[in-house]
This record gives sequence, structure tokens and C-alpha cells, in this order.
Amino acid sequence: MADNHELSAVDAAVASESPGPGAAQPETAGSSGRTLYRLLERFGLVIMLVVAAVVFSILLPTTFPTSANLRNVIDSQSVLAIVSLAALIPLTAGNFDLSLGAVLGITHIASAAALSRFGAPLWLAILIGPALGAAIGVVNGLIISKLGVNALISTLGVGTALNGVILWYTEGMSILSGIPDTLTQLGSGVWVGVPRTLVFVAIVALFIWYLIEHTPYGRYLHSVGSNPIAAHLVGLNINKIVIQSFVISGAVVGLGGVLLLARLGSGNPQVGIGPSFLLPALSAAFLGATSIHPGRFNVPGTVVALLFLSISVSGLALLGVQSWVEYVFNGAALVVAVSLSTLGRRRAGN
Repeated sequence: MADNHELSAVDAAVASESPGPGAAQPETAGSSGRTLYRLLERFGLVIMLVVAAVVFSILLPTTFPTSANLRNVIDSQSVLAIVSLAALIPLTAGNFDLSLGAVLGITHIASAAALSRFGAPLWLAILIGPALGAAIGVVNGLIISKLGVNALISTLGVGTALNGVILWYTEGMSILSGIPDTLTQLGSGVWVGVPRTLVFVAIVALFIWYLIEHTPYGRYLHSVGSNPIAAHLVGLNINKIVIQSFVISGAVVGLGGVLLLARLGSGNPQVGIGPSFLLPALSAAFLGATSIHPGRFNVPGTVVALLFLSISVSGLALLGVQSWVEYVFNGAALVVAVSLSTLGRRRAGN
């Protein structure tokens, strides 16, 4: 009932400030220029994506614009896409999660170990990934909300500790045997002409989009992220919302860990160590906040950003650039994305 009263108050305020459907709209000299600016602001990244695809297609006509390369990009970036989408949930509430890569790594190893070393049934091994990810999310959320530790510091510490646990348990050795073909087939092949990995990513994207944009909880996330003091004053349980954001995010990353196991067919202890997933995931999330809905983290913008980064990295690789260029590109993209996202959020708040 309280939610309905809050929504009614907001709707009334909006209605009082907005002109009626029959009201005349004044013409201004700069209206067309502002409209063009808004369109470029919303769809500039889409234009950059199209330009990048066209340029690489011209430079690499026999290798880049092929179905094989497109499928390779989709398959190779599917796990990264899930991690990027998971990052949106705590980010919407105003919290970084630097443990994303480590959570991916340990859930990936846990599912592999359950199958290979403990003979667990496949359904249980699949559930272990999201369950462990959610448990780690509880730890992250409690440290941040109850102890008041900065999210950057706490998640960095948790992620570092998780990497140590991975190396201790595996002794730096991959888990190579005992992964059933039933699981690895999920990470390859197609369903009615569509790569299976793309289907999984689409399901996760739709879930997070609906959660953030069309549920009361999504509205609470935005409220906490934009103004936690005001959110507290209207009666929102900020600690509960923050904890839940890390739990849901961790569970989604855990699903990504299972998908990674399905793709690789083995447990690799090096997965969560280094910036191979964390840095591109944050780059996509922040770059996505500059597109479609500028100034706020959103799923469509993140998907566009993922495509832009993936196509750019794929094109550079096919051009034969050295491997270090990918790290420079992702790092520069993160800096630019955070800067643009911050400016967009400030502008949206004015």
C-alpha cells in the first residue's frame, strides 16, 4: 500500500509539471539542435558500433564479415556478457563489485570439482555455481552494509581472498577429467540455427532488464543509487537492498561460471585472476551507461557496449596487433566510459 501511495504522489507531481496532451509546444530556435544532440547522446555508441563493423569489414573482407567470425565473437564473449549484466545490479545501487572475476573463477572451479572429484550429479553441479555465487554475494553485502566498508575495498579484498582459495585448492592445476559431454554440449552448437550461448545470454539479459526496469525492487535500486539519503527518508531498507543486489549479482555470475565450464570443458584456476573478465565487464557496464538511457546503467546500452568492445577487439586481433593492445583498449575504454557515465549521471540529475 505504501508503494501505491508513493507512486501516486510521483505521478501527481509529474502530471502537474507536464503540459497536457493538447497544450501548445513553444518553438525555440535551438529545439532542433537539442533534439539532434539528444539523439547523438542516446545512439552515439550504436553509430560507433556500425562504423567499427563497416571499417573492419572493408579492411578484412575475407575474415571479419563472416558467419564463422560472428559465431566466434558470440561464443567467446558470452560469459563476459553475463558477468557484465550481473555487474549492473550493484552498480545501479551505487556499488562497485571488484570480486566479479574471482566469483566467476571459484564458481567455475567448484562446479568442475563437484563433477570431477566428487562424482556429483549434473543438476547438483549446475546449482552449485549460482548457490556459491549468491553466498559470496551475502558476504560482500554484509561487509558493505553492516560494517560500512567501502565497496571498492571490500570487494577487492574478497576477490583477492577467493583467488587465493582457488590456487590453494587446485594447486594451480586445471581440472581436466570428469566433465560430462552433456554439459559441454550446452556450451557449443546451436538451437534452430541460434548459438546456444546466445540463448543463455538473452535469457539473462531479459531477466535483468525486467528486474531493473519493471519491478519495485528495480525502482528501489535506482533510488538507493541516485540518492541513498532520500531513499532512507522514504522508508527504504537500504542495507537489505544492497545485500540483495550482491546476492542476485553473485548468483548470475555463478551461472556464468557454469557456462564457462560448459564452454571450456575443464576447470581453469587462472580464470578469475587478472583483468581478463573484470575489466571488460566494468568497461561494458559503464560504457553502456552512456548509451540508450544516458546517465543510468541499463541493459540495452550494456549489450551495445559489449558488441562494440567485442567487435573492436576481434577486428584488432584479425589485423594482427599484439596481445597487449587488447589490455590497453579495454583499460582506455573503462576510463572513458566511467568519465562519460559520470558526466551523464550528473547531467541527468540537473
